[in-house]
Amino acid sequence: MARAHVIIPSESQSREFDAKLLLACVLAERGFTATVGSRNDIHMAIARLPRSIYVGKDVRFSSNRISGILKRLGHVIVALDEEALVYFTHQTYLAARVAQPAFQAATALMAWGPDNAEAWRESAHYTGTPIYETGNARVDMMRPELRPFFAADVEALKQRFGRFILINTNFGTLNHFFPNLTSMKAPERPDPPPEGADWATRLAHHRYSIFWAFQKLIPVLAARHPNTTIVVRPHPSENHETWRQAAQGAPNVQVMHEGNVISWLLASQTVIHNGCTTGIEAYILGGRPIAYRPAVSDTYDLTLPNSLSHEVFDEASLLAAVDAILEDRFVIDAAQAEHRRSILQRYLAATDGKLAVERVADVVESVEGSHYGPAQPGLGTRLVGHATAEWRRLQKRRNASRPQHKSNAAYTRHRFPDIDLPRVQERIDAYGGILGRFQHVRAEPVDDNIFRISQAR
Repeated sequence: MARAHVIIPSESQSREFDAKLLLACVLAERGFTATVGSRNDIHMAIARLPRSIYVGKDVRFSSNRISGILKRLGHVIVALDEEALVYFTHQTYLAARVAQPAFQAATALMAWGPDNAEAWRESAHYTGTPIYETGNARVDMMRPELRPFFAADVEALKQRFGRFILINTNFGTLNHFFPNLTSMKAPERPDPPPEGADWATRLAHHRYSIFWAFQKLIPVLAARHPNTTIVVRPHPSENHETWRQAAQGAPNVQVMHEGNVISWLLASQTVIHNGCTTGIEAYILGGRPIAYRPAVSDTYDLTLPNSLSHEVFDEASLLAAVDAILEDRFVIDAAQAEHRRSILQRYLAATDGKLAVERVADVVESVEGSHYGPAQPGLGTRLVGHATAEWRRLQKRRNASRPQHKSNAAYTRHRFPDIDLPRVQERIDAYGGILGRFQHVRAEPVDDNIFRISQAR
């Protein structure tokens, strides 16, 4: 009997696609057929794809509509949340990223680690759905077993930039790719919030103080190290022009977002961030991340990335830390190193032992056995699902040409640039060479930026 199809959408190519393609390879090796590619393009084609187990990338409000469509079409949903690693508190995370329809549509939930699982169980919408602490496939790509995958890119970056400093920014709420989608109202100056300001206003003022300090830092750091390249890598949702303006007159500053961040972290001397996931990633990779915290708040700071990094609280301390790293004088205290390891265990599963992709594949197999039977929604329900999917596709196609719309084609391709079959198969072959697996796993095109991964018969 043929095994189930599995759909694995990827929203941000540079962040997620390599890991999700690895998951597709593991599933193909087990006899599944996996469809992997651009989330936007997969959703545009969802009415034409076979009934599948769908691996959702979040359970937030924006996924409510597609979750309803998937269920009407007969797909079985399992879900993780790509953003469930870094948040202020469980309460703010649940309010921002857990919506009842999308959350309850999942037949299984896959957590980054114990803390993520605990947060989900605290949700008022939680009704007992099985939660598995699988970890995340993105962390697999950082484990020693798979780091050789990035070796050629790392060497190319070193040849291109020499010894360089990476600055990763995450200010999309203040500096969105489309200004009209900026969700925080930024103050005109990095001043304290007005007396009696609400939570959102205080958060905006705090984040703007940090945003302003990072812009101010760039020319100072560039002038201090004129023979070292400073690479500013904005978040995929950010407006790059803001950072180009901040770097004006500094010839050794490059503003760009290309390739998987893991290559950049491995190639750089250090990464400077504030509450950014790349601080966690750099730590896992054995790097020396610096958390620049020019403004501090117990309420509005993202603790995990900062706590796994060398924390500095003013420009002078940051410059001193960078000097020490570039001069190979930087030493991590043994007690601090042990403390950071204990923190990580609370938030991340599958940092050793069985890969996260294997654990996720185990969940998919379990769901296939318990939920993916011959029973499907009735014909009328499926027809409604098909009609709704097609109507959504037409709406998204219309919005793709609308300036500054979240479905704008330029923004979609900014997050997931076009990728062709040879580059996908090249990645699969690279995984196989490193792990000694996937010799018979092949990719074939389904549509633009959508690929079917299966075991050659």
